[in-house]
This record gives sequence, C-alpha cells and structure tokens, in this order.
Amino acid sequence: MKTSITKNMRKTLCFALALALTTGMLVFSGSNTEVKTHAATIEELQQKLEEYAQKQEELDNQINATRNDAAKEKQNQQAINSNIATTEEKIRTLKDIITEYGDNISDIEDSIETLENNIAETEEQIADQKAEIDENIELYKKRLRAMYLSGNDSMASILVDASDFYDMLMKMELVKRMAEHDNALITGLIDLKDEYEANQALLESAKSDLGIQKNSLEDEKAAVEVQKSEMDNELSKLNTLYSQSADAIRALEAEEASYRAQKAEIDKMEEDAENQIKSIIAAMTAGSGEFVGGSFLWPVPGYYYISSGYGTRWGTLHKGIDIAGSGISGQPIVAANAGTVIAVVNTCPHNYGKNSNCCGNGYGRYCMIDHGGGYVTLYGHATNISVNVGDVVSAGQQIGTVGTTGYSTGYHCHFEIRVDGTPKDPQSFDLIK
Repeated sequence: MKTSITKNMRKTLCFALALALTTGMLVFSGSNTEVKTHAATIEELQQKLEEYAQKQEELDNQINATRNDAAKEKQNQQAINSNIATTEEKIRTLKDIITEYGDNISDIEDSIETLENNIAETEEQIADQKAEIDENIELYKKRLRAMYLSGNDSMASILVDASDFYDMLMKMELVKRMAEHDNALITGLIDLKDEYEANQALLESAKSDLGIQKNSLEDEKAAVEVQKSEMDNELSKLNTLYSQSADAIRALEAEEASYRAQKAEIDKMEEDAENQIKSIIAAMTAGSGEFVGGSFLWPVPGYYYISSGYGTRWGTLHKGIDIAGSGISGQPIVAANAGTVIAVVNTCPHNYGKNSNCCGNGYGRYCMIDHGGGYVTLYGHATNISVNVGDVVSAGQQIGTVGTTGYSTGYHCHFEIRVDGTPKDPQSFDLIK
C-alpha cells in the first residue's frame, strides 16, 4: 500500500513542480518556446514605443517650425496628422503589451490553480494516512490490552505456557514477527506522512513564487496602462490641435484673400499705425531708464496656440504673434513684464470677426507698456483694456481681456515685443508660460 501511494504522490509532485518551473520560465526564461515568444514580443513592442517617441519629437519640432501663413499652416497640419498617426500606433502597441501581460498573468493564475488543487489533494492524502496510522495504533493498543488481560504480558509468561520445546520456539517466532510487523507498519506510515508533508511544503513554496511573479507582472501591466492613458490624452490634444489648425487655415486663407483685395488700403493703414506706434514710443520712453530686467511672461495664461507667428506674411511683416484657441474669448491678458503703460486705445466698439479695419489702426483696442531700456510690449484686439496711460503695472497683472476688435478675423491676442521701436520675434525671448 505504501509503495502505491508513494508513486502516486511522486507523480503528482513531479507534475506540479514541472508546471511551476515551466510557468516560472514564462516570465524569466528563454529556454521555453512559448515563454520566449511572450518575452520577445514585449521587448519588441517596447522597442517600437521608443521609435515612436523619437518620431513624435521630430514631428513636434516640425509643428513648432511651421506656424506662420496658410501654406506653412498646411505643413503644420500635415505634421499634426502624422503625429496623430504615430500616437495611435503607440496606443495600439501599448494595448498589445497590455494583452501580453494579461496572457502571462492568466497562465500564472492557471498554474496557481493547478498547484492549489495538488495541495488540496496532498492534504487529503495526508489526512487519509493519518487516519490509517491512528487506526493501526488503535489495533496495536487493543492487542497489547488483550495480552495484558490474558496474563501474557511478557515473553516469560508466553514461554512458560509452551507445551514443549518446539511449541516454545514457535511462540517465540510468532511474538518476534508480530513486533517487527507492528514496528515496520507504524514506522512506514509515519515516514510516508512526513514525505507527504515535505511535498506539500514544496508545492506551497512553488505557489508562493508564482504569486510573487504574478504581482510583479500586474505592477508592470499597470505601469503600461498608465502610459496608454497618457497617450489617450495626448491623442485628444492632437485632435484638438488638428481642428484648431484647420480653423486657422480657413481663417488665414480668408484673411489673405481679404488682404489682397484691399492691399493698398491696408498697406497705408499699417504704415500709419507703424508711424504712430514709433512716435508714441519715441515720445513716451525718453528717459524711462534701464530695462526692468527678468524674463517676459506669456501674455494669455493657459492659451498657447499660435495661429499666426512672427515673420513675412503676404508680402508684409507680421510684427508679432497671434495667440488663439478654443474658449479664449474674454480671457485675461496680462503684462508680460513690469513697466509703465504708455498708450491705451479703448474706443473700438466692433468686437466681432471682420476682414477690414474699423478702428485702432487695425489693432482695435490695444495698449503698450514701456519696460525701460527701449523694451516695449504691445497687446492688440482686446475686448477691453483695463489700465490707463501712466499706470505702473507688475509682471502678470491683468491689463485687459481677449477680443476681436480692429482688423481681426477671430478672437485672439496680437502680442509684440519691440526694442528701440523695432519689432522682434516674441518667441525668441523664451516667454515663460
């Protein structure tokens, strides 16, 4: 009986340990074919993510370099579209990685379930053997009690009762064999019970190791799911950016068509505006002292889309950047640096998109701030300017709200930085956002 049970137990243990080892290889070993496939797949997918990240960086640089006129905005839109496609690939790759981790975790859960079944079976076998040991011990107790009650409580009494010498030898042999049988039976059963318990400890250890592997994989899977969530947000932002770019192209094309239709009038308007601005700067900044210092701030906090950048546009110089975006209407315009207000035009009543000048020499409601040292900032197309000439303002102080007054096809803030009256590219100043 012991031999049969031991063989079955060994088969169960070998199967369970082989399964545990195989499952362990699922994560850490390259020697198992199925396991190697999972590990290689995740490594390959991670490599793809790195390639996509590099491509995204290149596309971001391309987007930032193509925000001036309609033709460049179309390049910008193409770059955004390519970035969307790359981000979608990253999301699909992350989904594949999550699936691989899920499959590996499922395999480990199956292995743990198998080990739990084997542990339960082992515990049942241990219980059966314990019952058998208890049963044999009870039989042995009964035998000893019967011998005691019959007076045969010693070898001497058994031998005295022998009828002759041969009877005595026979009784001696029977007693010897009975004792040997009882001792071997009990010892064997105890040894078998110890073997089962040792095997159970091995199974419990294998189950614990698999549990650790499972927890590690679940942590890695959770990290990838966070990455995917970030990419989902990035994709949403890119889709918004693409929509904004499409709107900007339509607005720029309409603005360009309008500009070309009344180019002579607009050129004269811009010349008058430039002369007036330079005259104000020359008159109001004389003796204003040194530059206040520090970095320039972004003038419309929270809105960073540039619908039209600094540079040549339709044959003329666009002297600043146009800051736009969904929901920008009525948002605060803040002083980009500390200084003194030197000009305010707050009389233009026409706050709607238009393709012709109505007031403010095209700037609509606007103001200029002197920062000393020849540095002046200008903020145009406001709904309202809330400061007055002569006011001293601090960096980040609200000076107005975003509108679309003057020569403006939609809500945005036109922002300029001038040095000694000459306009400079605001983005070259690394504006603090």
